[in-house]
Amino acid sequence: MAEPGSSRPTANGAVKEPVQKTHTEGSMKRQAPAPSRHFLDWVLKYQIPLSSSLMLFVIALHAFSPQSRIYTRKFLQLSYPSNAEHTYTQGLDDVYFVFAWVVTFTALRAFSIEHILQPLAGPLGVAPKNHLRFAEQGWLVLYYGYFWTLGMYLWYNSVYWLNNAEIWTAWPAREMSGLFKWYYLAQLAFWIQQILVIHIEKRRKDHAQMLTHHIITCTLISITYVYRYTRAANVVLCLMDVVDLLLPIAKILRYLRHETACNIAFGVFVVAWFIARHVMYLMLCYDIWVDVPGPRTMLFGCYNGATSELIPDMPAHPDTFAHLLWPFQNLDGVICLNQEVKYIFLGMLLSLQTLSMIWFGMIVKLIAGMVVGGKVEDVRSDDEDEEEVDGREAAEGRRQMNVTDLNVCVGGGDEMESMSVGLSKKQLPTQKPRVSVTSGRRRLGVTENSKELLNRIGCEKPI
Repeated sequence: MAEPGSSRPTANGAVKEPVQKTHTEGSMKRQAPAPSRHFLDWVLKYQIPLSSSLMLFVIALHAFSPQSRIYTRKFLQLSYPSNAEHTYTQGLDDVYFVFAWVVTFTALRAFSIEHILQPLAGPLGVAPKNHLRFAEQGWLVLYYGYFWTLGMYLWYNSVYWLNNAEIWTAWPAREMSGLFKWYYLAQLAFWIQQILVIHIEKRRKDHAQMLTHHIITCTLISITYVYRYTRAANVVLCLMDVVDLLLPIAKILRYLRHETACNIAFGVFVVAWFIARHVMYLMLCYDIWVDVPGPRTMLFGCYNGATSELIPDMPAHPDTFAHLLWPFQNLDGVICLNQEVKYIFLGMLLSLQTLSMIWFGMIVKLIAGMVVGGKVEDVRSDDEDEEEVDGREAAEGRRQMNVTDLNVCVGGGDEMESMSVGLSKKQLPTQKPRVSVTSGRRRLGVTENSKELLNRIGCEKPI
């Protein structure tokens, strides 16, 4: 029997050379991008000039064309100032302001990553393969550092600071300060822009989970804005943002090779996650369950959207379904509070809590594996970082990747080269790696979701 890859005689006696299909050729055929991917790559490449040009055009039109200001001011200024001093209400024109900040965040993010944070990575000692990751995490630190601080300032200076019962006392009043309204709409714009980011950039393994999270978040912010649960939304955003701030800080410390500081930051991140998302957040949900309706808080019934007064002759359930959409159709019309509205809002909060509990459970499982001396498989952060290879040997090689020590804050890149124990960095991905077994250690099974979590908390490629 001829060995694989050797020449074989054909029926007429001629020697037929085997067709060698290169790894690159096979990968290119399978990875041929769809036309939509070409467009998204084009948007990704030119996102700075596209977004900045659009905003500069609106600003120039506003400055030099007075007759256009009736339209352009909706993009550049808060709409619906109320009669009270320095306060605002909600309205449909807020959509223009949100759109403007989606475009602005796109420009700010791309410019910060490409022209500020990536150039800083080298002088700070970040490995070249991690420059982009460092810059992405740096942008998140900038964003959450500012907006979490602003959100805490608004919460701390409010009547509902650490007093959940006061969240509902003024409902359904519409007035809010200009700073609060800007904070609220900018947060909504950021999360809409995050949906854009995960679609224009190369898709990662947790795309579905992150898309679900972003959609729930945007929906919650929008509903609470229209239904005037803005105080509750301020508290929820503060509880969520503190965790999202600590995570990229821990990752940046890892990229900077500050192992001790990274381990401390990661420990603070885990503790903050549990307290903020699973203690204080659930206390808020419980207070909604208990205090609504209440003698000092919201009462079931229908209210005048303009005056916030209860309509005495109107039942809390004026119809089966249509009243739920009335606030979206006319903010000055009727807004109702009943069991259905309460449980829809509470259900969306608990759906966000469910996602957080799943992720936290994965974190606890991995930490438990570290404590008992477990080991995990080598992980890679993105699908796009895994080269496509032919045959069953490649798949088998990925399944039998060497066992490695889990260390949250020591590790490096996202390149294909394996950093596993006993596996050469130059070994081809089609070669079957040798599994190194250490006595006294047990292997910790990790699912694909756990692998993605490792990337999200900064544990990819431990060494």
